[in-house]
Amino acid sequence: MVSRPLWRKGEGHFEKFPQAKGVGKGMGQQDRTQEIVVVNASVFLAVILLDEPLEIGLPAGALVADILSGKICAHVPDRFEDEVLGGLVEALTKGRPVAAQPLLALQELLTKMTVHRRGVDWEASEVFAAALRWRVSYYDALYLVIAQRVGGTYWTADKKLLRYLQRRKFSDLPQVGWIGNFKSPQT
Repeated sequence: MVSRPLWRKGEGHFEKFPQAKGVGKGMGQQDRTQEIVVVNASVFLAVILLDEPLEIGLPAGALVADILSGKICAHVPDRFEDEVLGGLVEALTKGRPVAAQPLLALQELLTKMTVHRRGVDWEASEVFAAALRWRVSYYDALYLVIAQRVGGTYWTADKKLLRYLQRRKFSDLPQVGWIGNFKSPQT
């Protein structure tokens, strides 16, 4: 088994992720040289679920490392944490191998992301309309609306969704990418 970046086994303890260099940025602030991304919960799950294929686990780990180091400015909806925790519960009940201390890792990652809140940064009615227009789930539309709003690339581990969006060629969609194709930006 090949280990993934960011996760180290050792007496069952979580080794803290590297801290971002320089002064931290407040909610909604970003360095203009940073790449902007919106990260689907499936991407973080690909990092913490150790039996995920390496073709998505390794690039997902690289994206998470870039977020934690401050190389990339990441945005997520306020539903992100619930989606990750739901996926984690499902994985644990099925006996899938999980990285050490996934809750601590999730909390650390969330401190480095801009979280967009319903009623403040997005409205249910606009996401509902987008879901109908693009013919995707409400949750997928939520991530896509945020990506559209912040001008970022939406990264997902869902190949089926990506193929559908590429076939449909909606003119108002933000840029979307399959996590297996992620390449760390050069600094």
